[in-house]
Amino acid sequence: MKICFIERRDADTPSIERVFDTLITEFRSRGIECERQKLPYGNRLVDIFRNLFFFSPEPADIYHIAGHVNYIGLRLPPERTIQTVHDLGILDKRTGLRRSVLGRLFFRAPARRAKRTVAISKATRESLIRISGESREKIVVIPNPVPPGYTERPKQLADRPRILQIGTAPHKNLERTAEAISGLDVHFRIIGKLSETQRSLLDGLELDFSSIDYVDDRSMLEEYIAADIVVFCSLFEGFGMPIIEAQAIGRPVVTSDRSPMREVAGKGALLVDPEDVSSIRQGIETLIWKPDVAENYRRAGLKNAEAYQVSTIADRYLELYQEIFAGRKS
Repeated sequence: MKICFIERRDADTPSIERVFDTLITEFRSRGIECERQKLPYGNRLVDIFRNLFFFSPEPADIYHIAGHVNYIGLRLPPERTIQTVHDLGILDKRTGLRRSVLGRLFFRAPARRAKRTVAISKATRESLIRISGESREKIVVIPNPVPPGYTERPKQLADRPRILQIGTAPHKNLERTAEAISGLDVHFRIIGKLSETQRSLLDGLELDFSSIDYVDDRSMLEEYIAADIVVFCSLFEGFGMPIIEAQAIGRPVVTSDRSPMREVAGKGALLVDPEDVSSIRQGIETLIWKPDVAENYRRAGLKNAEAYQVSTIADRYLELYQEIFAGRKS
């Protein structure tokens, strides 16, 4: 059985590609032939139509669209195509005709055409059902796996705890988290490029902070290891990888009490209202000042992360591949 993974040409933040790096390595270790094929053009609207016109898939038994280029399913044999949908973020802030066209190209038509669709969380599945009109039975939920090397790394709480924030996009809620931390004796570590407005806010709050625009896989792991607490109070996500990555390392997590963060975290994170600064602050203070509570969340997080091990997630994808492959041969 040969699987061809279809991927976008360029990615500013290659998080999806990292997920499939992990899975493809696991598949190959089990003797599955895997090929990766990038689309010939980029992500602009004109490139979408150029990709649809010029793309020619390599020969394979199964085609797996890795995400964010789901429209290319219109050029693939439907009975041999599986697609993974990570989120519906491309529709955010889109209205009118543009939203309608993108919704049809990226979600409605591909979901109806593909043999099976994978959503990485229940929240993403529900959003996709609303957009595509597809049945719940056709869309299976398979979460993303914990990256390799993310194992428990014990650490004592520092005298000045290091609070790790991952992401600076508007929905990552950096501003409210910064306000919540104001006045606490902590170091605020930020992964992601800060805008001038964000930097001015951080300076105005007189926070002890540092930031880095981008980190590679190894450096990201080191950031988690150095952290005392991971705060991920996002307003919306397709999944929420920082939650399970922090849990797998053994770091207590503060995250949003909304889907999908709530379902991803299980019982292994302190849930807060991401739109309430005082709620975020109370969550962080609880983990700093109540070590027994922090330890309980840490242990529960380690347990929760076990469900996201790559071998477990790979098993679930392979069941789908075998189902499609068997159907093709029958």
